[in-house]
Amino acid sequence: MISLFFKFFIMMNLSMITSMTLFFNDLMIIWFFMEIMNFLFMYVLINSMKNKKMIFFYFLIQIIPSFSIIFTLILNNIIIFNNFLYIFLLMGLLMKLSIPPFHLWLPIMSKHMSWYSLFILLTIMKIPPFYMMSLIYINNLLIYFITILSSIIPPFMLLNLYNIKMILSYSSINQSGWMVILISLKNIIWLKYFLFYSLTLMNIFIIMTYFKLFSNYSFNNMKISLNMLNLIFIFNLAGMPPFSFFYMKWYSMFTFILYSNYFIMFIMLMISSLFMLFIYTNMLIYTMFLFKFKSKMLNYNNPPLSMKTYLILFMNSLLSLILFII
Repeated sequence: MISLFFKFFIMMNLSMITSMTLFFNDLMIIWFFMEIMNFLFMYVLINSMKNKKMIFFYFLIQIIPSFSIIFTLILNNIIIFNNFLYIFLLMGLLMKLSIPPFHLWLPIMSKHMSWYSLFILLTIMKIPPFYMMSLIYINNLLIYFITILSSIIPPFMLLNLYNIKMILSYSSINQSGWMVILISLKNIIWLKYFLFYSLTLMNIFIIMTYFKLFSNYSFNNMKISLNMLNLIFIFNLAGMPPFSFFYMKWYSMFTFILYSNYFIMFIMLMISSLFMLFIYTNMLIYTMFLFKFKSKMLNYNNPPLSMKTYLILFMNSLLSLILFII
């Protein structure tokens, strides 16, 4: 079991290393910081996961992209940076970010992870690879390919899925399509979008952690007021108006139209967002209404949310608004 001090210590260290990474333009230094973060995260997994095989699975998954990245960077100092090395580097970054077609390891891992470790994996651990991707040139054809896969695969995989952790992992994969498009604009807006997404995700993770929820059916045991609170956060994650994340997506779409020629990708992302919204709505209706009678049989009482928890949720929402204004 991880203590609160340990969680705070790891989170502060990961945040500090991530912030330091953003001050460097050297790919080798960024790779070095990524590996330090991986070691810290491995320590979190060792102390929080009961299934040790999954820890070894994660270790193997991370070795492959780390080797491909460092191999590419070393060869880059010896020979000219050609197309083969470029593809090899990009494949390593895509695997680290669990972007299709290298995404299957993330949903498999997510089922066995704690909410704390999953939040770190979906947010902080992705910033350095995305930053490294922003420093290299990405071919337009590859941008189309990555965005199409990130838009199509998650909605279809979520149709018959009822594990919240896997749903959030596929949601993160879907958001990767937006991130790749924003990174291709060579604008800092990608970082603002990702921080906004992370704060939105944090609100959901706080609720899930507090009530120890693991599947959609767990919503049946929650009070109506808490169900409504969770409903708001999930609709916010889906980018539904008038919630805050909708305005961030609207701002991103405005940037697409103004500064790029990715109109087809814009349509793809819009359709994908509508599919994701349908899946979130279907999930909530299915769990909150159609199976609500099950909660009467369970005789389950929720502990009330503390004032501290409400304050954290409020501060996250306020910070998201400030981030959008900036």
